[in-house]
Amino acid sequence: MNIAIIGAGLSGTNIYNLLKENGNNVQIFEKARGSGGRCSTRYLNDKLIDHGTPFFEAYDENFINFCDKKVEKNILVKKENRYYPLKGMNKLCSSMLDKDDFNKNTKIVSCKKIDDRWHLYDENGISYYPFDKLIITIPTPQILDLDIELPFNIKKKLDSIKYGSIATLLLYAYTSKNILNPKILNSSYFKKIVNNSLKYNYENFSSYVIHLDSTICSEQNFSNTDEVKEFMLNKIYDVSGIKLEDNFHVMSHFWKYANVVNSIDEDYLYDEELSLGICGDFFKGNNLEGSYLSSKSLYNKEFNLVFDNL
Repeated sequence: MNIAIIGAGLSGTNIYNLLKENGNNVQIFEKARGSGGRCSTRYLNDKLIDHGTPFFEAYDENFINFCDKKVEKNILVKKENRYYPLKGMNKLCSSMLDKDDFNKNTKIVSCKKIDDRWHLYDENGISYYPFDKLIITIPTPQILDLDIELPFNIKKKLDSIKYGSIATLLLYAYTSKNILNPKILNSSYFKKIVNNSLKYNYENFSSYVIHLDSTICSEQNFSNTDEVKEFMLNKIYDVSGIKLEDNFHVMSHFWKYANVVNSIDEDYLYDEELSLGICGDFFKGNNLEGSYLSSKSLYNKEFNLVFDNL
């Protein structure tokens, strides 16, 4: 069976992996330059910075088992109930992909059902087809922006989801520097500062990720990373008098649809007539665990049964 997946975050890569293990032909499409979504990693030669999720916790038995297997494969390391990346957080997703099936830098803008098969088209007009089934794992506003005919009940549920944004500032220097200033740490503008170099035990390399408070981030209504960078640098200077640009290389990252404010009280959405499935972190949760459980539930309840009967 030929299956297309849009979105290469944890939901997309997990259900891709499950489908591939069942012997299906699967193509996964991602508008970004790599997989991961919020599990993003920036590579700087032999160093790396996790500018999205720095670590996470697991509570559901299924997700714990999944993460423990990643520990066995040296992708994650476990400390009590918390999981940290061993070689970059994006490896959590990329480790489940076959590069021959991964269409990165490919933004799908249209999905059409023609002769009972799905045809996908990217922003450059390139077509990809035919697919027996389609799975969408991207944020709901991006789903609703697609040129695709959705049933009214599905569209209504997707339209009900609200998001907050997340912004981070990435700092690095090829010397030992400390940015853990009390004035910054205690400021209401910032949620947390992650010492990325300490996490990876780097020597003579300093890297930090400063997370902007989510409420403030949403209030600012940023449109791009340049606005994020300017705002955060100015606020850090206002509260501490420190000009980060004098001591660090500075980058920023901005996820407009990252923090799910309310979720759909279901495990996933599936339309059998359309052969269309939707899963992600906007079902019964707003974190990595929810994202994983949604994709696993969609596979187990809709796809696994279908394939068992082929």
